[in-house]
Amino acid sequence: MYAQTVPFVLIFLTILAGILLNNKGLADLKREYKEDLRTEISRIDARLNVMDARLTAIQSDLNQFYGTMGRLEGRIEALEKRAA
Repeated sequence: MYAQTVPFVLIFLTILAGILLNNKGLADLKREYKEDLRTEISRIDARLNVMDARLTAIQSDLNQFYGTMGRLEGRIEALEKRAA
């Protein structure tokens, strides 16, 4: 049984050594991950900008709504005073 596992262990160690000694591959992988990370951050930033614009629009709508509501309440109070 020991004789059967030796070739597999040697093959595994050879492959592992090749991966570890191939620093160029690791540098390429690191650069690729950095590029992917920058791309994803750009996408997230764009989404945040869209959400910020929507929230600003909602805030503007709410301000307009409460302003109109305040004016209408004033008119209703004036009408109630006249009726009384």
